[in-house]
Amino acid sequence: MNKKVEILLFEDNPGDANLIKELLEDFADFTFELENIETLNEGLNLLKERPFDVILSDLGLPDSDGIDTFLDIHAVNPRIPIIILTGMNDEKTGIDAVKEGAQDYLVKAQVDGRLLNRSIQYSIERKRAEEERQKSEERYRIVTEQTGQLIYEYDIEENQIYWAGAIEKVTGYTQKELLNIGVDLWINNVHPDDRRKVWNQKIADCARYITNTENKKDFQIEYRFKRKDENYIYIEDHGVCLQKGNYLVNKVLGTMKDITERKKAENVLKKIEDARKKEIHHRIKNNLQVISSLLDLQAEKIAGSEVYNTSKVLAAFRDSQNRVISMALIHEELYGSREASTLDFAVYLHKLTEDLFRCYNVGASGAHMLLEIEEKTFFDMDTAVPLGMIVNELVSNSLKHAFPEKKAGEVQVKLCRERNGEYESCRIGSQDGECKSNSYILTVSDNGVGIPENVNLEDSDTLGIQLVTILADQLEGKLELNRDYGTEFCIKFAIEEKQ
Repeated sequence: MNKKVEILLFEDNPGDANLIKELLEDFADFTFELENIETLNEGLNLLKERPFDVILSDLGLPDSDGIDTFLDIHAVNPRIPIIILTGMNDEKTGIDAVKEGAQDYLVKAQVDGRLLNRSIQYSIERKRAEEERQKSEERYRIVTEQTGQLIYEYDIEENQIYWAGAIEKVTGYTQKELLNIGVDLWINNVHPDDRRKVWNQKIADCARYITNTENKKDFQIEYRFKRKDENYIYIEDHGVCLQKGNYLVNKVLGTMKDITERKKAENVLKKIEDARKKEIHHRIKNNLQVISSLLDLQAEKIAGSEVYNTSKVLAAFRDSQNRVISMALIHEELYGSREASTLDFAVYLHKLTEDLFRCYNVGASGAHMLLEIEEKTFFDMDTAVPLGMIVNELVSNSLKHAFPEKKAGEVQVKLCRERNGEYESCRIGSQDGECKSNSYILTVSDNGVGIPENVNLEDSDTLGIQLVTILADQLEGKLELNRDYGTEFCIKFAIEEKQ
């Protein structure tokens, strides 16, 4: 989001209000202005005077309580997305609010900065998408009413159908052939499996709806229709039922549109989406097993200690959390890219390193990150997962140990492709045929205090180094450690080019 996000907070507890403000200041990756009010009436008046992009609201206020608080706010401006803030015992009320139109609800005791940041962004985008889809559907309805390829008028009293427009193109019949066709032949040309649906939704509904205050009823239905050449096509039938005075329906006016190609495309896309979901679910299952194994290793390390150190245990939990996040980001990128098996690794590394810097609160020191990664470097899951975990371990290690007492320094991640026996980044604008090598080198380095001399790759007693070694072997890569200037890990690996 490029523009400043205007946020209105309904919260009468100063402590909770300050917490929301601090979480946004620490984790929001967008500029914002937060306005906090303590009563419902004050907020409703403010909403009439100025616009807001999103509303955060506690349901318990001095002048209102429960679901009515949300309903009153929503009624003033239903276009503003609302996120409900609830207590542990009020989750049902939060769920009820979502059913009534709220975009999300968050339990105060469980909310963190990352969750709040995402909830705000997603709520704004979902609301924007919903509004665009209502507008799109309205435009589509008008177009199909006015520009259907085939137009018909069904006179119920005379049991006669009159046709106009692209009759032969849609049905295969000439206008003369259809001139004396009644409803019986028309309904017989509907696919047998669709006839009951057509009769109930179109004919019977028209006959049932009549009241003394209405004189028409719209309908829209899709079904299969048999052309003269005996081939079935998909028809979108959009029309209106008309009544004569206060009597029953006497006419049906409508348009028929051949949507066969669209249905074929939808079926193809559905199959692709189903296959994509199956692939992602398979990958998630495999990665959950990896997470389980990592937690087992971490537990063994803690259990093997003679004395439990609380700070070390908490640090171990944070390391495990970051390992899970490194995998979760991969799946987040996959869902966003609509691609089931590969992801843009450069985009992923930017997000991963940003999360790590926030996690270790590096912004308070002089340490900074330098990424040198070829854009549009796509890896499949078998490469992306272990490589992402390697980066997670090595960058985390630098941030934790390389710069004691918050000294200034630099952490660098570089991913290069091999060319002419050397590793160089492919530059934007490279000609076709260049940079086609499938060999890479990943370098993670820092200019900090350096790794102790007693740490070696072959026989390390730290879980992080052990994981890096195991994952490098999984990639069939060569791992090197250089101590000449700070600490530098280099991993040379190759991937199999997919045809």
